[in-house]
Amino acid sequence: MRRVALLSLSSLFACGLAILLVSGGAFAQDDAPEEPAPRDPTSPGQPAPDVAEPERSAEDLERRAGVVARVGEVTITVGQVEDAINEQSPFVRVRYRAPEQLREFVQSMIRFELLARAAERAEIDEIEDVQHAVKQNAVQQLIRRDFDERITVDSVPQADVQAYYDSHPAEFNTAELRRAAHIRVGSREEAERLLAEAQAADARAFRVLAREHSGDPATSLRGGDLRYFDEDGRPRNARDPQVDEGLARAAFALEEVGDVAAEPVQMGEFWSIVKLTGRRPPDHRSLEQSSPTIRLRIWRQNRQGALEDFVAELRRTAGISDIPYEALRGIRLDPPEREDLEAPRHGAPPPATLQDVAPNAPAPGPSAAPADDSEE
Repeated sequence: MRRVALLSLSSLFACGLAILLVSGGAFAQDDAPEEPAPRDPTSPGQPAPDVAEPERSAEDLERRAGVVARVGEVTITVGQVEDAINEQSPFVRVRYRAPEQLREFVQSMIRFELLARAAERAEIDEIEDVQHAVKQNAVQQLIRRDFDERITVDSVPQADVQAYYDSHPAEFNTAELRRAAHIRVGSREEAERLLAEAQAADARAFRVLAREHSGDPATSLRGGDLRYFDEDGRPRNARDPQVDEGLARAAFALEEVGDVAAEPVQMGEFWSIVKLTGRRPPDHRSLEQSSPTIRLRIWRQNRQGALEDFVAELRRTAGISDIPYEALRGIRLDPPEREDLEAPRHGAPPPATLQDVAPNAPAPGPSAAPADDSEE
């Protein structure tokens, strides 16, 4: 077990070594452009690259087996140096064309091995945080080996892609969409008084009018923007509300972006001034155009399904005891840390617990991502 832990710990040290070499190594240039953080190819939702192991000749294998350095019983070979450099991005790899930088890289590998040996002697692998990091690393390697290398994007059959395309026509055929803004007021007379000013206003001035005069709480703060919708008022974004059919008809009756309807539009007991702010023509994507997206979606579903089946079998054989979810109601949730929050006043209520937030809540699950209200 300790050997496994040390190997995983070595992997973690190697990640740190690579970061140090990129950001603060002896040969890193101060004015070099910042390298974006690498993404873990084994993380859920991202396909692992299909990289075949190259076939090497006997001569090449002998070359790679050459020993560069020894640190106790550990040897550092030409192949290990070569692989460690080739795992870096092209931006980083180009640095090692210079012999002095290559020697510095080898010295960094030696330094790492010395630190790893010191960590072993200090029994760092017995620390709880390190053991947790080792488990995380081991899980990532398991997922890579048993799922990402076996279930790839290219392994999705073309027949599955065709079947998905045929059964989801709405995803690949989009009707014409319009975007509009409106100013909702309480009477036709009030709408007519504002109409001339609204017709003369550009997009910015119309938004100001909507903020000042519109009584629609859902849109007034964003300048009356109704976002994109089709001829029946169905919104492009499922999070947005249905647009009134009268407003939709008025928007689709306008010819040019920037036009304002000649007459106010009645919405029940209210009246609206409608301005066309955008339009998108109908769109049709062929099977060839859609295949990469479909294939990626099916891959994610297949990968996740296989992983869930695997975990379900592990659950079945692990003998997991009943989980006392009642005990979770006493968990205290720390408030968000913000520098501008004042210190708690004397007599302030204690931190919220799960019981306070949701008395009948089950075990907490992963939090949902915040909604993005932006619209192209």
